[in-house]
Amino acid sequence: MTRTRDPDVTGPDRRGRRAATRRTMILNAAATSMALHGYERVTLEQIGEQVGLSATGLYHYVSGKEDILAQLLTDTIEEIGRETDRLADGSVDPLVLLRAFVRAHLRVAVTTPAGRVLSNHQDIVVSDTYSDTIREARRRHERRLESIIADGAAEQVFRAPDPHNTARFVLGALNGVPRWAGSQATAVLTDSIAEQLVDHLINGIGTGPDTAGG
Repeated sequence: MTRTRDPDVTGPDRRGRRAATRRTMILNAAATSMALHGYERVTLEQIGEQVGLSATGLYHYVSGKEDILAQLLTDTIEEIGRETDRLADGSVDPLVLLRAFVRAHLRVAVTTPAGRVLSNHQDIVVSDTYSDTIREARRRHERRLESIIADGAAEQVFRAPDPHNTARFVLGALNGVPRWAGSQATAVLTDSIAEQLVDHLINGIGTGPDTAGG
C-alpha cells in the first residue's frame, strides 16, 4: 500500500526551510556588499539583484537594511562564540580561553564578510528597534572576554586590576586588525596575529625595569 504525504504536515515545513535558505542567501549577499562598500552605500535593490529578488521581494524575508545589519552582527558574534568554544576544547585555563577568544575573533572578523562588517561598523547608529539587539549582542561578547580576564586575574595568571577596561582595550585592538590585515588574509595569518597579540598582552613589549627610563 502506497502512503501519501500529508501536505498539511510537510508543506509548511518545506516552505519554512525555503524561507530560511533564502534569508541566508540575502544575509550572505548583504555581508559581501557591506564589507566592500559600507552599510550606508549599499541599497536593498543591490542586495536583491544578487539573489534574484526585487527590493519589494526582499520584504518577504527581511524588514529592511537595519534588520539585515542586526542579524549579521548578532550571528557573527554567536559564530565567534562557537569558534571560541571549539578552539578552547573544554579548557577552563584562562590563558587557553584568552588565546581561543582572540584567535576566534580574528578568524571571523578578518576572513569572513560578516566579520568585517562587525569590525567596520562599531559605531553604527540604527533605530531603537534594532539598537538594543545589537548593543546586547556586543555586550555579551565583551562580557565573555571580561570574564576570561577577570578569572585570569583572580588566578594571578594576568595582571589586570580592571578587567572591564582591559577587555575594551583588547576588543579595540581586535577590531582594528581587519583594516590593516586586508580581506585576503588567511586563517593561518590571523592565527599568527592572534598569537602575537596575546603574547604582547601577557608579556608586554618592554625589555626590563629600565625600559621606562628610570
